[in-house]
Amino acid sequence: MGLSIEKIRQGDEQAFKELFDQYYQALCVFAATYLKDDALAADIVQESFVKFWHRRADFNDTFNIKSFLYTIVRNHCLNSIRDNKLKREDLSVVISEEFYTETLIEEEAYRIFYEAVNALPPQTRQVIQLSLDGLKNSEIAERLGVAESSVHTLKKIAYKKLRVMLKDYYYLVFMFLH
Repeated sequence: MGLSIEKIRQGDEQAFKELFDQYYQALCVFAATYLKDDALAADIVQESFVKFWHRRADFNDTFNIKSFLYTIVRNHCLNSIRDNKLKREDLSVVISEEFYTETLIEEEAYRIFYEAVNALPPQTRQVIQLSLDGLKNSEIAERLGVAESSVHTLKKIAYKKLRVMLKDYYYLVFMFLH
């Protein structure tokens, strides 16, 4: 991870933006899992980043930052459910530690996978994203104005690159692409 924790601690806004960009989407999905409301989830995540910014000097490593962000988002979600008496028929499940752990692992897996996909060359990335959206090779070829064989070749290239980029997380390639 290329984040500069020291720069964040010193108040470097560009370093903070990199942190925000890296975790915002995953945290929103994480919060929406609790709330079933994307707008409220986004508000809670933004508030959590503001709280982190005010306490940024307290953190020495990425693990502590991630733990703080996920924990504070979870707590805000649970408070919102309680305070707004949001309808959740599965409330006992949502407040359980097991739900938190499973949701956290799932969202982190998505974040790692999509970070790797976003690092692919533009056309290869586009082919993979369309494939993940459920389009067939022929539909991707038509949309991009390329031969179907080119789509097939770009997918093979993407799979090879993703296997290398995700070698420590090899199971993700199978989880998302098969």
